[in-house]
Amino acid sequence: MQIKDKRAIVTGAASGLGLNISRELLRNGASMIAMIDIRESDGKQAMDMLNAEFGRNRAVFFYCDVTNNYEFDDTFKKAVSTLGGLEILVNNAGVINETDFTKAIDVNVTAVVRGTLLGIQQMQKDAGGKGGIIVNISSVAGLRSLSHLPVYSATKHAVVSFSRSFAHPYHYQRTGVRIVVICPELTENLIMENLANNHPQGETIQKFFRRIDMIAHGLVYVVRCAQNGSIWISEDGKPVYEIQLPDSLPQKLDKDSSEENMSNTNELSY
Repeated sequence: MQIKDKRAIVTGAASGLGLNISRELLRNGASMIAMIDIRESDGKQAMDMLNAEFGRNRAVFFYCDVTNNYEFDDTFKKAVSTLGGLEILVNNAGVINETDFTKAIDVNVTAVVRGTLLGIQQMQKDAGGKGGIIVNISSVAGLRSLSHLPVYSATKHAVVSFSRSFAHPYHYQRTGVRIVVICPELTENLIMENLANNHPQGETIQKFFRRIDMIAHGLVYVVRCAQNGSIWISEDGKPVYEIQLPDSLPQKLDKDSSEENMSNTNELSY
């Protein structure tokens, strides 16, 4: 998909990765971006900054708590109405909160599921839409277990599994909506979460922004080129790369087959 003249919604767009994604989409020709975030002051500043950089009314901000179902539904519809349509959705909002696990699940899982369903409703070809793409932001934590962040890891695993399931041909052939996942390295999320509190040195801040720039560049590539259902990793400030995950469990051997294989193995070993 070419980004030029396309309309996009980005959640968690007031700062950090979400803001960089919004900027890169506009830089690559998106006609308008709807930025959704709970941080109203930061969101309005981000909107003004992007409009100053790319032109009046290229970005519009909507205050919204994505964990409030009614508010999210209403805000999403208002955003689509303001845009005049929708072709690109980036579900980027996310938190790390091992103490309040309900909040982590509400933001990282429930809001992603709800956002995906809302996006499909607006874009699906079988309901008069033009198709489009949904990019769900997970994490490398969604591809492995983390003893120190079990809740966060579980929520990001859920994003990967949900996205791959909804990218199945059964859905795609009907809706024409590609669903793709990007998994940034975990350090980006941790740095973003603690940036204001830790007061890191200038070099650390510069490294952080270089890396989220690369993630945003990678998202542009994914929107243009990625196949439906694909999983992409961004790490070490390098270009994104695709990984393959198995679609089935290893075949289980029955008892007779297992004993026969053991016998063959014993014969070969003598």
